[in-house]
Amino acid sequence: MRKFIVSDLHGNGDVYDSIMGYLDNIAEVEKVHLYLNGDLIDRGLDSFRMLEDVRERVSGKGNVRIHYLGGNHELMMYQALKKRKPGRNVSHWCDWMMNGGWVIEGELDAREDGEEKYEEYKHFLGELNLYHVFDETIMNQPLLLVHAQAPKKVIEHIPMNIKDNDLATFNTVWMRREEREQLFFGLGKVIGLNRVGLEGYFTIIGHTPVLNKRGFMIAKDAGYMNIDGGCAGYAVGQFQYNKVPLLEVKDNHVEILVFNHNNEIIHGYFYDGDLQPMGEEEIDHRKKYIDHQFDGQEEEYKKKILEIVNL
Repeated sequence: MRKFIVSDLHGNGDVYDSIMGYLDNIAEVEKVHLYLNGDLIDRGLDSFRMLEDVRERVSGKGNVRIHYLGGNHELMMYQALKKRKPGRNVSHWCDWMMNGGWVIEGELDAREDGEEKYEEYKHFLGELNLYHVFDETIMNQPLLLVHAQAPKKVIEHIPMNIKDNDLATFNTVWMRREEREQLFFGLGKVIGLNRVGLEGYFTIIGHTPVLNKRGFMIAKDAGYMNIDGGCAGYAVGQFQYNKVPLLEVKDNHVEILVFNHNNEIIHGYFYDGDLQPMGEEEIDHRKKYIDHQFDGQEEEYKKKILEIVNL
C-alpha cells in the first residue's frame, strides 16, 4: 500500500485533477491512500466539485482511498452551517464568506437540493479528524500530520474532530508559529509558545503558504515540514504560487514530487533528515503515471480566475 499527502488545495480544480489522475493510474496496480491535510475548499472555483468528489472517495468510491483531515476552512464552513440562520446574519457565516466560502454558497444556493446539501456537509465536516499518526518514521520519529499545529498531546486511537469545536480545535487548525510568538506583547517566543510540532514526532503541516523555489520548507531543528504550496494565493490570481508538493510516505523517509497547475512534475526530492534532489531518470520514472487528459487545463483556469478578480 502506498500513502500520499497533499495540503491546502483550496478549490484549485486543475491541480486536483492532475494529482488524482496521477494517483488513479498508480492505483490500477497498487493500493493507494491519500491524506488530505485540510483546506481542500474555499477561494478556488472548483471547491464544491472537489468536496463532492472527496466525500465520495472517503466513502470508498474509486481506486484511491481518501482520508480527509480538517483545516481552518473546514472549521469555518462547519461553524457557519451549524449556526446558520435565515438572513445569514451571524458572525461565523460572515467569516466563512470573507475567506472564500462564497464559492460553495453560490453553488449550493443555485441547487434545488441546496438546503439538504448544507445539512449533509455539516455532519460530514463535523466528523473530520484533526491529525493522523503514521506507522512510518523519519529519523526514528513517527510522522504526525496536522493542518497548522500539533496538539499538546496525541492520543493515537482517540481522534480529535472538527465538531469538538473548542480551543484545542482552533489552535490545531488556525494557529501559526509567528502568531504564537507575538502573544503577550512578544513574550510568546520567550515562554515557548512558538511550538509547531510535538516532541517525539516529525510533524507535517500546511496552512501557511510557502513561496520559494520548492513550494515547501523544512525546519529540521524544530522537527516539522510545511507543504502548503500556496494554492490559496493562486486561486485569487497570484500565479507565482505554482508549486504543489505531493508527499509519499515511505519507511524512514518521504519522497516529494512538486506539481504545477499545468499537469507537470517540475521537481522531486528525497528527505530522510537530509534533503536530496531526485535525478532526472527518477523523476521521469514517476512521470509515466501522469494522465495527459488534464494537459492544458491551466490557461482556462487562469482565465476564469482573472475574470472574477477583475470584476
